[in-house]
Amino acid sequence: MKFLVRSLLVLFALYGMVFAIGDVMLVSHQLSLWWGIVFSVAVIGLQFATSPWVIEHILSIDWAPDALPEVNRAFVEQLCRERGLPQIQVGVIYSGTPNAFAFGRVRSDAKVVVTEGLLKALTPEEANAVLAHEIGHIEHYDFAVMAVAALAPLLLYQIYVWTSRVRNGGTIAWTAYACYWIGQFLVLTLNRTREYHADHYAAMVTRAPGELSSALVKIAYGMIRADGEYKESLQKGSTADKSYQRAQHQLGSTIALMGIANLRSSESLAVAIADPARAAAVMRWDLVNPWARFYELNSTHPLTALRVRALNAQSTEMHQQIAYPLPAGQASDRKLQFLHFPLQFVIWAGPWVFGLLWLFSHRITHQLGLPGLSTGWLLIGLGATWTGRIAYRYHGSFKPAAIGDLLEDTEVSQMKPRAVELRGEIVGNGMPGYYWSADLVLRDDSGMVFLLYRSSIPFARFFFAITDAGRFIGEKVTVTGWYRRGLRPYVELSQISGNLPRMYSGSGPISMLNNKDAGERELVTHRSYSRWIQGAGAAIATAAGLVMLFS
Repeated sequence: MKFLVRSLLVLFALYGMVFAIGDVMLVSHQLSLWWGIVFSVAVIGLQFATSPWVIEHILSIDWAPDALPEVNRAFVEQLCRERGLPQIQVGVIYSGTPNAFAFGRVRSDAKVVVTEGLLKALTPEEANAVLAHEIGHIEHYDFAVMAVAALAPLLLYQIYVWTSRVRNGGTIAWTAYACYWIGQFLVLTLNRTREYHADHYAAMVTRAPGELSSALVKIAYGMIRADGEYKESLQKGSTADKSYQRAQHQLGSTIALMGIANLRSSESLAVAIADPARAAAVMRWDLVNPWARFYELNSTHPLTALRVRALNAQSTEMHQQIAYPLPAGQASDRKLQFLHFPLQFVIWAGPWVFGLLWLFSHRITHQLGLPGLSTGWLLIGLGATWTGRIAYRYHGSFKPAAIGDLLEDTEVSQMKPRAVELRGEIVGNGMPGYYWSADLVLRDDSGMVFLLYRSSIPFARFFFAITDAGRFIGEKVTVTGWYRRGLRPYVELSQISGNLPRMYSGSGPISMLNNKDAGERELVTHRSYSRWIQGAGAAIATAAGLVMLFS
């Protein structure tokens, strides 16, 4: 019932904005929007009617009865009988990316698709939990619910377009445009709510919430591994391999948009390797830090940690063992972090606000009829807030730390880092299975963490990738940088150094790509100057603003 109430509240908020702004516009200007409304309804209606046909024709799906293992097929048939549903057809896509999705219009024509990668990665019980999740979407009419929700932002955009052409309609137009963007985020919120609802359904019908928790974590890691293998193949594979992997990656990306999990909401688990203890330590940040909720706003799926927490609560209610126990943070710690969040958010948003005002100052003053905005003061504001953000994001002296301790730090974010010095071995590039990029993976005795090589100099990342990045793999290194948390934990590099094999250039057409091991070693150090270049940009903006004011 609580999921129904949440969904209705989001839908009410969406259409409350539509009708409120529509009524104000009609009263103020006596305009007709019928053609725009009819167009929006027609677009959504056409999408709703044709999307199942499109999905079946753009994806190669095996609908043969024996494509799905017998144990899973029997589970689906029994569940449909028990729930009074039509027998649901289940197909298999031969993709290594583990995922699943449902599609259709109503219960009678809905179908479920799973990938071969999912069937290989999960136990039969975990796969049944995923199938139950997708059948939950069908039983809840989620296709129709999301189609109705998607219509609201389109109507708001029509109001914006219509009123922006009318004299004195600027205020209504810009308000409608703002509500259009708010509506987009509300649609994502509704989508995440429906995912929770389907999780709850799967846990209830299988009576095994832990199986779905385990499946979600395995799917999260499997998706990241598949993405890394794709990137590796593009750089090292043959022409045939590259063509095949591009097709597989596009297929996996398409499935992820509709599936039980997506890459964005699961990135933090790349370092956990589906181990319950390590996954729990990594996911704890998602549960207590307010920035996690902020990053989640732009995702179609909830953060995996939040879904696991909800399923753990159901396991407790059913008196079952929890598959992925998540440590709860102290209430005082959470309260303190939420008190710090507004200040960090203001520091983060300041440069964006001044930058956007500077870019659109003329249009804003013209359409809203506001007094002219001084571009000089806006540039000074941009430079000042940008400087403040740089100082806040890159403060602190580098102190020795262990990766395991960093992963359990719930206070850090992309805005509030820890300046650290780490020692360990570089075990790979970027993500598991991705072996050629500017980003690396560092491992010590306590865990693994991503190393982000950020550079504001054009092509500097690419140059590092094709010259020295690969030399660090398998070598002991010392790293200084700022440990941060976004959707995944990472260290933004300040400096990386190691005693590496000396290289000499070969005779190929591009000598730097034909380096050979000379059998000797040399000290190699790379530094990132991103913060200094950002500081220079802020200084230029401030100086330009001062020139405008006094010229």
